[in-house]
Amino acid sequence: LRDVFEKRLNPPQLLPESFDATEHKFNRFLAALIPQSTTDTSDEGFFSAKWTEQDIAEVKDHIRKHSLDSATGEDAILYAEILQIPNDALAYLCNECIRRQDGPTICCVLKLLTLLIHKRITKWAISRGLIPDYQNGFREGYRTNNNPFILRCVKEWARSKGFTVYVAAVDATNAFSACYTNAWNTMSGMAIKTP
Repeated sequence: LRDVFEKRLNPPQLLPESFDATEHKFNRFLAALIPQSTTDTSDEGFFSAKWTEQDIAEVKDHIRKHSLDSATGEDAILYAEILQIPNDALAYLCNECIRRQDGPTICCVLKLLTLLIHKRITKWAISRGLIPDYQNGFREGYRTNNNPFILRCVKEWARSKGFTVYVAAVDATNAFSACYTNAWNTMSGMAIKTP
């Protein structure tokens, strides 16, 4: 799977004609200007607060409800084994990974750390009113999409403007190649700063 993910998650060596090569180059330039370490400017300390035992407990609860039966990584370590580690030890490990700017070598711990980061960014975004109703994938308790809700919003908007709406079901598998420089530039511009 690694080869598959690398191809999908990294821009190709030679950009296809559909890419705006100038914008791609500019975004890479801007991303290179972002310092390796930045200052958290959020009043709440969203991006500099250390992980706590409570943070670990919340993530463990999430894993028990949603991910306990997930496939193991190359190391063959199960989530059930990670859940046996005391919360204070996991909090220390995750904080050390952030401090050293290095990821854990155990796949399940890496996923746990990624979930901690996701939850922290989500709390920040919710506190700033940045997640609209139709972005269900980023809202706790919702699935990744709510097609009937989105269609209803479009229908109501079009009706209020007197427009006709045409709907199509399109297979957009891998339609959006990841471009991490754009993501880093956007997050930096939104004041997501980490030590």
